Amino acid sequence: MVGRTFDSGPFFCNPILQFLTGIENYRTLPNELFMGITPAKLYVADLGERAVVRITGRANCLSSVPFKRVIKSLIERGRRGFTLDLSDCQLMDSTFLGVLVGLNRTLGQSEPGGGFSLYRPTEPVRVLLDNLGILELFSTAESLDQAEAAEPVEAGEAPDKTELTRTSLEAHQTLTDANPENDAKFKEVTRFLEEDLKQQEAADSSD
Repeated sequence: MVGRTFDSGPFFCNPILQFLTGIENYRTLPNELFMGITPAKLYVADLGERAVVRITGRANCLSSVPFKRVIKSLIERGRRGFTLDLSDCQLMDSTFLGVLVGLNRTLGQSEPGGGFSLYRPTEPVRVLLDNLGILELFSTAESLDQAEAAEPVEAGEAPDKTELTRTSLEAHQTLTDANPENDAKFKEVTRFLEEDLKQQEAADSSD
């Protein structure tokens, strides 16, 4: 797998997966992996029964863990319906999208009407959703109501490489579950991530 490249365009968190698949001593290098990768900025307007989450910038794999933490925190506070403002989201990679699909499925299963509606997704995001056959999983929001009250989410503890790998693996498995045609796109990277996660967990347990 070392040195292998993937022909999936913008689907992957390109800098990290290039690193994962192209450098033999990946596990010996620390946070240089993440240099130059800027996560998206998140803003939340908690409106009571529901919440609006605005994403600006690049919703990449580094953004996926903070996003999941924010949504799970809101779910714990009783929120089940979310509007996702994507009007300033420049792109969304497959890890972030897989996390979004997984959360949407969980919300929909837990309560009728729960889940995400999308507000003005940019063209790159809409094309990605369509190409992966999951655009129909989300409803469309016509307005944001009181979203101007959205507050920025403070950056929490940065995820380590093991958490990022686990999140990316689960995200790609979710995308394949949502649309079996995605198996051909993600089969190789999923296999690599499974193997890599096992080795990382083994190394973590031996420390």
